[in-house]
Amino acid sequence: MILYFYLLLFYASIVLAFGANHTLTLDHYRVIFSEGLPAIRDTLIIALIGMPLGGIYGITIGYLVGRTTFISRKAMEVVSMLNYALPGTIVGIAYLLAFNDEPLALTGTATILIACYVFRYSPIGIRTTVALLQQIDRSMEEASQSLGASHFVTFRRVMLPLILPAFFAGLGVVFIRSMTAISATIFLVSIGWTLITVKILENITELSLGPAAAFSVLVVVIVFAVMAAIARLVRLFRAPGAMPVTSLLGG
Repeated sequence: MILYFYLLLFYASIVLAFGANHTLTLDHYRVIFSEGLPAIRDTLIIALIGMPLGGIYGITIGYLVGRTTFISRKAMEVVSMLNYALPGTIVGIAYLLAFNDEPLALTGTATILIACYVFRYSPIGIRTTVALLQQIDRSMEEASQSLGASHFVTFRRVMLPLILPAFFAGLGVVFIRSMTAISATIFLVSIGWTLITVKILENITELSLGPAAAFSVLVVVIVFAVMAAIARLVRLFRAPGAMPVTSLLGG
């Protein structure tokens, strides 16, 4: 059934008018790679910048929550998950109001979009990091420190290779959502920065099903390609002796 939907989407992108005129054409792809090229470029820039930031943020907060003890640790965990729990429309309006005036006037810039995606979708990486840390015995860290390694060296050489799948999970989720999010996005885009999902919505509103389908096919291809690349990196950087990774988001 899922394959049927993908094939139907592709078919709608290569016919003149789906449901009315099924003459094969590539005009819709010519449109998206000409008129829609700024949206494609902006989306890829924002997604590629947000990917590493989301991965780093996820494992950093996850490590602080799962392996350290301080007064506001629980509060940090709750606040980090709150962005993900709220509906996208509420998050979008909140970002718009919070960053509309000085000293952080970010409205209309790429920064506000990147910040929204990183803080909204990194909780997947945070929870994955916490789950992995719960499976790692603390004696490994104690052994490293007893041999003279500092906390930073222990994290970099012992813990980081073991929680690397969480880092890549954070990369994957932030990239996917940067390419496909719409609920919060519609409040944050501007003339200077627009996204593919907004273009899809505009085309659907104008009943231009062909360009909307072509944009959708492009998003599917890019997401699948990047996910395959990340899954490959997970296998390459897997810590020696660790369990094989069979699913990027499943561990």
